[in-house]
Amino acid sequence: MNGTAEQFARLFAFALAALLPLLSIAHPLFAQTTVGTGSIIGTVSDPSGAVIGGAEITITHVATGRTIHLTTNSTRSFNSGAQIPGNYKTQVSARGFSSIEAAVTVLVGNTVTVNAKLPIGKREGSH
Repeated sequence: MNGTAEQFARLFAFALAALLPLLSIAHPLFAQTTVGTGSIIGTVSDPSGAVIGGAEITITHVATGRTIHLTTNSTRSFNSGAQIPGNYKTQVSARGFSSIEAAVTVLVGNTVTVNAKLPIGKREGSH
């Protein structure tokens, strides 16, 4: 390899290494919705703002009672996927923290963000 090609290869590798972490963080921002649906995304953090891994999210469609259960992923965020429009109740909990609930409305083609900041305390149902 000549010097110019070698410099280009190094620059390309550096740029790729710099962009990959940004793309993994931005992924929830580009949550997919389809015609006729919307979605709910978010992160879960403690009072200091540090993200919490392994948090459990329960999303309930108020009108139908349909419930989905999620766990925060490797980027400590969650994505409900496509949901029918309507009012939803989200409950977020994690070991060592108190649970919180939030009411949200999903509209067609929109993504609702629920960033939950859990207070330190005993999770309901844990011993």
